[in-house]
Amino acid sequence: MSRLNNKNLLSSPGWWQRWLLAGRLCWSLMGDRRVPFYLKLIPLFAVAYFFSPYDLLPDFIIPGLGQVDDLLVIFLSCRLFFYLVPGEIMREHQERHY
Repeated sequence: MSRLNNKNLLSSPGWWQRWLLAGRLCWSLMGDRRVPFYLKLIPLFAVAYFFSPYDLLPDFIIPGLGQVDDLLVIFLSCRLFFYLVPGEIMREHQERHY
C-alpha cells in the first residue's frame, strides 16, 4: 500500500508550494510602505544576481551546480529579508498568506 494518498498530498504543501508561498509573501512585503527601502534592496539584488551573466560558480565549470548557486542566493536573501522585516509587519503578512 502506498504511503502517499490524495489527502496527504493536498493537506501538506510540498517544497515547491512553500517556495511559491514565500515568493508571494516576499512580493507582498515589497509592496508594503512600512518596510524600509534598504531592506527591499535585498531581494532586488538577489533577482539581479539571478539574471546576471556573472556567477560565483560559473555554469561551465560544474554543470548543474551553477544554477544551484543562483537558487541558493535567492533562498538566503529571502531568509535574510524575512528575518530583518519588523516582526509585527511580518506576522500580519504571514496571517494573510498562510
